[in-house]
Amino acid sequence: MKKNIIYSFLSLILVTLNAAQAQQLHGLKPYELVNRQYIDTHHCEKFATIQVQDFQGRIKPISTLALELIRKIYGKNSFDYINKENQKKQLTSIQVFIGMQYKPDSWQLLEFIKIEKKAIPKLKELIKINTSGHSSASQFFDFKGNYKLKSMVSSAYTKSPGKRTVFDKDIIKIDERLNIVWSIFNGQFLKIFPKIDDPNLTWYSPVTSEIEFNKNDKHFVNKIIPTYFSYLDLGIEKGNWQKANETIELIKSFQQKNGKAILLSDKKVNTEIWFNKNHIFLWCLIGYTCFGSLLMLLSFIRILKKYKTTIKRLIAVVMFFLVGVFVLHAFGIALRWYISGHAPWSNGYEASIFIAWIGMLAGFGFSKNSSFTPAAASILAICLLGIAHGSLMNPEITNLVPVLKSYWLLIHVAVITASYGFLALGSLLSLITLLLMCIYTLTNKQETDNTIQKLTNTNQLTSTIGLYMLTIGTFLGGIWANESWGRYWGWDPKETWALISIIIYSFVLHIRIIIPKNYLYTYNVCSLLALGSLIMTFFGVNYYLSGLHSYAKGDPFPIPKWIYIMIPIIFLITIIPLFKKAVAKKSTLMHYGQKS
Repeated sequence: MKKNIIYSFLSLILVTLNAAQAQQLHGLKPYELVNRQYIDTHHCEKFATIQVQDFQGRIKPISTLALELIRKIYGKNSFDYINKENQKKQLTSIQVFIGMQYKPDSWQLLEFIKIEKKAIPKLKELIKINTSGHSSASQFFDFKGNYKLKSMVSSAYTKSPGKRTVFDKDIIKIDERLNIVWSIFNGQFLKIFPKIDDPNLTWYSPVTSEIEFNKNDKHFVNKIIPTYFSYLDLGIEKGNWQKANETIELIKSFQQKNGKAILLSDKKVNTEIWFNKNHIFLWCLIGYTCFGSLLMLLSFIRILKKYKTTIKRLIAVVMFFLVGVFVLHAFGIALRWYISGHAPWSNGYEASIFIAWIGMLAGFGFSKNSSFTPAAASILAICLLGIAHGSLMNPEITNLVPVLKSYWLLIHVAVITASYGFLALGSLLSLITLLLMCIYTLTNKQETDNTIQKLTNTNQLTSTIGLYMLTIGTFLGGIWANESWGRYWGWDPKETWALISIIIYSFVLHIRIIIPKNYLYTYNVCSLLALGSLIMTFFGVNYYLSGLHSYAKGDPFPIPKWIYIMIPIIFLITIIPLFKKAVAKKSTLMHYGQKS
């Protein structure tokens, strides 16, 4: 029923324009469509501070809401267009958000709806769409207002998630973006009006007609948005934004009067806006990539006998900058904690950010033994932050689901996720150790041997700490499960794989007793391969299996292509040291044979 209303509304926009107006708008170039609803940036900064309630009930600045919506629709943080002088310009997310409600007739003609690359050829064939990556809403409707994707969307939704083709999933994504576009056009996201003494603390949009405000409030809610749009006309035509700015203050006063029970402080609003503008974790990703990669390179060079003093000084400098990135990372986590109001490891994105930080903490903690340790921690941070900023995870700050509203979130989840950081660092140290075994030569034999031994010892320490934390965290999880679900253990996929990881890492740490022969090689190979169980415990269960701990509830994401590349590479890294050893042994025998 809701989808039919959506399609009817979009059709109404496309069809009800009189012929002259429709022809005039279709004849305008993109920058001309932008100019007729271009909102002053200073005014947008004021509008961004208005608080809004999202559909999950979280109160946040409109700045955050606009950014999240534009990312979903357009795939970027801002809208790009070419101006009259053929220069690339941008509209901020707030400018887009206001403009879509102020002039929906312009925005239904602008190409700002993201289309997946693989879907473009088929859409061009089926509905004659004209796009190179983004399309306008108008292209999905014919001249009679019929929705061109209707049959494709219906077909995709009738299939179970596991049987949907790539094209089906792309069609669903496009349909969802059109739904969001309609909701913005219609003002449904503008839930900025709290009702006084509302028992549910719910805020409402101006289109929620069934809600009964008192007489004065109802008059305000009904009139303020149309009045605001008329003042936008004044600002665009004459450059006078005073009235529009005053309207924003009136809305804030209304919120202060009716919704002060859950209203955010100005400090918190400004902090969240600053956090949105300054992509801290993205900068951390760049910092770890630059300084971590350089530290790894210098650590390998240091094994050589030449230039040791110079390399040592360079490593100290790089470590200084790496510590700076680590502090920035910690600041970002603390800021997200302050903004969200809860421990920032409640979903996949936050957990990835936190594990990356814990891995770096462990790396610095054992940096005295070898500079390879913080370098390996940097690689771990790069991988996790890269995954967090990919398409798999949603960075949106959300309210906690009821089961997570517990002090156990701070205890159990923190201990479990921290254990992943220590265990993953140990596995990466194994990878470096095996690489050293691959490049092992007689010219740097002693230094390489010492480094291999140090890295293996550090690996054992980090893995032991991680195993203790994983075991304790699993037991604590059982206590929390009893409080929440009335049972300690239910063989949920997450519980099962946590137990599997405990068993696997327990085996790895006892390798020297079980298989003492060629212990260094065997231990490092097993430690590296044990990372697979950890990946399954953290990512696999959350996104591929259905259970109480799952984020995707069994609706699988495609397996990243780099997995198929990494598996044979890791296989080669584990095999080459055996051949190197065999060749070295043969050379030694030949050497002694010649001497005799």
